[in-house]
Amino acid sequence: MSLSGKIKHAGKWQSFSVLSLSVLQILYFSIMTRLLFKEDYGLMAIINAIIGIGNIFILGGMGTALIQRKEINNRHVNGALQTNLLIGVILYAVFYTIAPFIASAYNDLRLDNLIKVSSLNLILLAVINISSNLLFKHYLFRNVAIVNIISNLIGYGTGVYLAMSGYGVWSLVIATLIASLLTAIALFYLAPISVSLRVHYKEARELFGFGFGIILLTFSSFLSRNGLNLIFGKIFAQDILGVYERTARVKEIPSEFLSKIMNQVMFPVMSEIQDENERLIKIYKFGLGFSNSIMIPATVFLVLFSAEIVQILMGANWPEAVLPLQIMFFILTFSNAGKTTDEVIKAKGLVYKNVTRKYIFTVIILVLSGVLGYLYGINGAAVGIVISHFINYVMMIVLVKNVFRGSIGEYFYQPLVAGLKLGLYLGILIFAYKYIFNLWGKTDVTMFFVFMVGVLILCAVFLKFKPSVFGQYLELAYSNALKRG
Repeated sequence: MSLSGKIKHAGKWQSFSVLSLSVLQILYFSIMTRLLFKEDYGLMAIINAIIGIGNIFILGGMGTALIQRKEINNRHVNGALQTNLLIGVILYAVFYTIAPFIASAYNDLRLDNLIKVSSLNLILLAVINISSNLLFKHYLFRNVAIVNIISNLIGYGTGVYLAMSGYGVWSLVIATLIASLLTAIALFYLAPISVSLRVHYKEARELFGFGFGIILLTFSSFLSRNGLNLIFGKIFAQDILGVYERTARVKEIPSEFLSKIMNQVMFPVMSEIQDENERLIKIYKFGLGFSNSIMIPATVFLVLFSAEIVQILMGANWPEAVLPLQIMFFILTFSNAGKTTDEVIKAKGLVYKNVTRKYIFTVIILVLSGVLGYLYGINGAAVGIVISHFINYVMMIVLVKNVFRGSIGEYFYQPLVAGLKLGLYLGILIFAYKYIFNLWGKTDVTMFFVFMVGVLILCAVFLKFKPSVFGQYLELAYSNALKRG
């Protein structure tokens, strides 16, 4: 299969997977937010931040290294699996031991058992990470998509049932464990792994050289995301922390939707052509322009309809989430661009060149958001997050320029133009719509859906008769998607 054929096939299944999982997650999110209390999500914010430390070592290195390395054999696969399982078991033992001390530090004894049970997920993720990345390397996205959809559907269904039965925060924990258990079993069965009981130390060490750099990058991402939960856990009351946790999660949904489609597909492809700089940078610039063409108008839409989105996803009892959500939506473009850059730098094997930038960003976001959160509450924290992501975006452009040469305009201005035009068009359309129907300052979910359906119909018409309206990147992606083969 040609490279373009691989991209199209993988993209189709990854898009189907992400779209299906996003719909499931939004439904699950909406139902559970209405069934549970804000304090339950405050607890989960702390648990996820703690367990996230373990996820760094499990999800960070060995699976990604299998994709990045051009030539691997069964010894490499077994070495990666053995290393991940060993790390998972050790981390589980560590978290089990320190759980009482964490509960004491946050003055909530419930955290003891919650952390002990939640950390079982680390062992399951150790298997999932190797199996899924091995399937991605062989472009078997279909297998991963079907498994993830079915497993999460069962897990979410269990979570809703338990929440309705009064299990509170435990319904979230058990739902995650069930989904991970089913995913681990199914992916391990489907992945082309011939299990060996021999210890493959040499091959594991070869992979770990690259994998450790990924762990360093993942650790910085953990600090910049979950580290904020730990800081805010000491600054905010638990119900306000729950509002922040839900707000941050809503903000991530559109960004994750696109990045999981693009980056999951782009990384195996870019790793395959890592020595061909001209083709590599061409794919990168297209990915950046494509991402901006979607995320800039999405930002305009989400900022102007934040009140309706909170009403739909979280219900009427979360009005304090609207303003911080509006503020944090402004990071979408910067966040996705940074993720795209991470993939091209990883594909080149230059992971350590990215480490300094990531840790500078981590320090900036922790300090700036922590200080502004302490001084101005949740809204101040949101402003700090946006400013930090913009600084990171600028550093990202400089890094790519230094690695691949070229000009700032080539990597900064050109990929933004099409998205800015689309954002302007959509902004004018929304302003006109709200003015005509006198919707300023009002939250009207029905009119929101009417507008959204109207925009989708308008987009379909333009795609059919004048796709150039969407700019060069979306037009090219659309025309390629229509081609056979």
